[in-house]
Amino acid sequence: MIKDIIRFINDKPAMVLTFIVPVILILIFGNIFGGSGGPRGKTNLIVVNESNSIIAKLIESKLDSSKSLKPVKTYTKENGNDTVKFDEETAKEWVKTGRISAAVVMPKDFFTDTSTAIKFKFYYDPKNEIESNIIQGNMQQMIFTQIPRMMPLLMQRKAADFLGRDSSARFINGIGKIVNSYFGVSADSFVNRITRVDSASLLASSADTSSERNFMSSIIKFESEQLVGKKITNPGLTRTVGGWAIMFLLFSLTGASTSLFEEKQEGTLKRLLCMPITRSEILWSKYLYTILLGVFQLLVLFVFSWAVFGVEIFANFGNLLIVIVASASAAVAFGMMITSIAKSFNQANGISTLLILVMSAIGGSWFPTSFLPDWMQVISKGTLTYWSVEAFLQVLWRQSSFAGIATHVFILLSIAFLINSYALIRFRRGVI
Repeated sequence: MIKDIIRFINDKPAMVLTFIVPVILILIFGNIFGGSGGPRGKTNLIVVNESNSIIAKLIESKLDSSKSLKPVKTYTKENGNDTVKFDEETAKEWVKTGRISAAVVMPKDFFTDTSTAIKFKFYYDPKNEIESNIIQGNMQQMIFTQIPRMMPLLMQRKAADFLGRDSSARFINGIGKIVNSYFGVSADSFVNRITRVDSASLLASSADTSSERNFMSSIIKFESEQLVGKKITNPGLTRTVGGWAIMFLLFSLTGASTSLFEEKQEGTLKRLLCMPITRSEILWSKYLYTILLGVFQLLVLFVFSWAVFGVEIFANFGNLLIVIVASASAAVAFGMMITSIAKSFNQANGISTLLILVMSAIGGSWFPTSFLPDWMQVISKGTLTYWSVEAFLQVLWRQSSFAGIATHVFILLSIAFLINSYALIRFRRGVI
């Protein structure tokens, strides 16, 4: 037993997989779902308020204090100097291009002196179904718990449209007299209560109004419009296939890259070094082979998804191929870096497993990065999985042109170049 304990302690990869990997994953999931059981990160939501109504201001203030939504009201122009408020068209463009997932608009006719309903416009891109449902659910819950205090006024206005304003006024005044007669409540106060907007009442804490929500749906117009992905035949798999593909790509290509340790143990590397070739040539040949393997693996995965589940890959196949090559290049570079810093195959296996699982968890392979706390979202943008997943979404979900993936491809190739340069320097020094 003592012998096995000593062997386990000396086995660094086993220590990593037994303790460090679970602890880090618990840390990540704890920061996401800790506390109330829901995501702790805030989801960005464009808020456009074009109305002067007190109700619109109330909704906007509630959004500002939301625990799950982060209102975005302004943006910086391309010149980098001017900050302007979002309008409806700009908000829609941001949603279409994937810069944000959703936008809510309170138009000028949101609520006027003659309105019989409250009008919202909601534009969304369900690139992440969970995120989209959370945004819509939170928005509607907040609306249906705040607006019921407007119910008497909206009911009166609907009655006025149906009965005519004169008949409706006589009816309301008659009810006021009856209330005054039997309950001692001022008729004028009663009439004012159901015919005017009481700002103080609206801004006060609301009571439980859950029983009124079904009725409220008839006097609240919540117009939702999906701007992206309407024609996708299999939206669920189309959204997720890129994330899972890049995770398995990292595992397979890291294994192929670290096979240099096996070649060293078998003597193959020594025989290669006896030949008239340099260490750099050995590394580049391994790199090119592994890239070809990675490209072929991703093509097989995407073709399988197309053949079995109908994921559309050929409508934008050229850009998909570009992202595949860029992702494979970055993934192979990651494997080469692990090979250059590890001292054995087992050590390389432990380090790579830890890093791949962490990058997959915070880089968007498993769930939307918007679920992460703000500080984790910043870290996630430093992972190659984040840029690969976003690039695959641009190509498969939005059918984006090359301009839409240019930044993602540039960053992935930059990661590949920088990491490869480091690995090449270490390899030339004879670390393997």
